[in-house]
Amino acid sequence: MAVKEDGIKKLATGIVGLDDMLYGGIPVGNQMLIAGDAGTGKTLMSFETLYRNANVNVPSTFITFEEGRRQLLENVKEAFSFFTDIDDLVEKQLINVSEQEVTSAFRSKENWQAFIVSINRMLKANNSQILVVDSLTPLRPLQEDDRTFTRAINAMVSNFRNLGITTIMTVETSSDNKDSGYGLYGTFMFDGIVKLSTYNMEGSFQYLVTVVKMRRSNHRNSSMPFEITSKGLNVFR
Repeated sequence: MAVKEDGIKKLATGIVGLDDMLYGGIPVGNQMLIAGDAGTGKTLMSFETLYRNANVNVPSTFITFEEGRRQLLENVKEAFSFFTDIDDLVEKQLINVSEQEVTSAFRSKENWQAFIVSINRMLKANNSQILVVDSLTPLRPLQEDDRTFTRAINAMVSNFRNLGITTIMTVETSSDNKDSGYGLYGTFMFDGIVKLSTYNMEGSFQYLVTVVKMRRSNHRNSSMPFEITSKGLNVFR
């Protein structure tokens, strides 16, 4: 869903309240990272963005490294029971869901480059305007050190930026707030960082979303509470 704010073409996420925080949405072509602890809604937020856009005929691709394709779709449909047309959108290739195994891709620079080329072909197949990569977390143990890993991820991010694809990648952070590589990913490679977290309020956990940065766009700096409902995410305004 393309909108224009301050002369910048943006991709509206369609998520209630989040587009307000982003002053209209994600600048088209930006590379964004959603970082957060386990269970904070990273996969659901990224999938809902694709779902909302697919409903206005914007095609996309969702690549999963952690869950099987079938399991991912089952989990999303269970969480968002009101999204009754997911299978129809997938069948029409408005949302292309692909399960990828990357162990062999990380064995050499040449293998990784070939892997990125294969993703490019996938994006071209349905003319994807949005890409989700869920998640970067299992990729780090496949590399011998942070420097080599950073180069590999930077090559992937730069490739999608050059293609003009609006990309959302996810990464899991640690519950002790030591970030688990969050700083490594976020300092220079990504145009935007959205942080999901939880806090304890009167004995129950509440979700929080914070837009840490978003290049080429203003955004709300404060953290906002949100809830995950059967109708989608709802960021309180």
